[in-house]
Amino acid sequence: MLSEANCRLILFACIEPADSYFSNMVFNYGAQATYFQLISDKYKQSKKVSLKVINKLANTQIGPLQKEVEDSCSTLITPEDSDWPTGVNDLESPPIALLIKGKRETLRDLSQSISIVGSRRPTSYGNQIATFLARQAADSGLVVVSGGAVGIDTAAHIGSIAMRGSTVCVQAGGFNNLYPAENNKLFAEISRYGLLVSEVMPTTQSKPFRFLIRNRLIAALSKATVVVEAEYVSGSIRTARDAAEIFRPVFAIPGEVTSPLSQGCHRLIAERVADIATSFAEILEVITPLQLR
Repeated sequence: MLSEANCRLILFACIEPADSYFSNMVFNYGAQATYFQLISDKYKQSKKVSLKVINKLANTQIGPLQKEVEDSCSTLITPEDSDWPTGVNDLESPPIALLIKGKRETLRDLSQSISIVGSRRPTSYGNQIATFLARQAADSGLVVVSGGAVGIDTAAHIGSIAMRGSTVCVQAGGFNNLYPAENNKLFAEISRYGLLVSEVMPTTQSKPFRFLIRNRLIAALSKATVVVEAEYVSGSIRTARDAAEIFRPVFAIPGEVTSPLSQGCHRLIAERVADIATSFAEILEVITPLQLR
């Protein structure tokens, strides 16, 4: 019979992230019980889950999955592990498991962390602020969490690394398909100084819908989220709302009222999703007393 760990890996590989139905099943009954319940004839007849998913679960072999993880030089972590980032448990649909690559001890440091996100097409001002905040965060012993995208994310990761700080990059796809490819050198540095994190198997492609799903992890892995620059509608706004929904502090950096890249930040402030932040000291004052673990 398949073990609890092997059943969790199969579920992780076969089920799309952020599905509250399956997340709740695994949380309430465990991976092994969930797996065998889903592939049972009784469950097939209930029509609660599509036959496509059930057949995929039933026909997936554990060996190739284990090899795929091993070949990617990554590690599967689960809620049973002592260093599981418990902040993700606050999500409506917490991950069944996570793949990590890099310094595993970074997981224990996430109790002191901050996510810095923003536009892929920032102004020079935005890049400067993101780098400054990340350097200040690293100098204060905070892990910097972001998504690895060009623009603000890249500036945040680089700022942390410049101070020899720990940084975490949450990928939308698998480790064999890191995105964007132009940041592969940066991703190698991140795995040296911190962690790459993914909620999908290594060979999984980055698709548009996966980025929005990924954003909730950026919010949950950190103590607070800072939006540096963002358009009125953007993925960074979604990350901020994800953070607010799980009662994490959200901050937005103000900018020029005529700049499209400041509209998102001003929107978050106006809608009281985010507090205005004009210095790192203001952010640190709020998040220092907070503990996630």
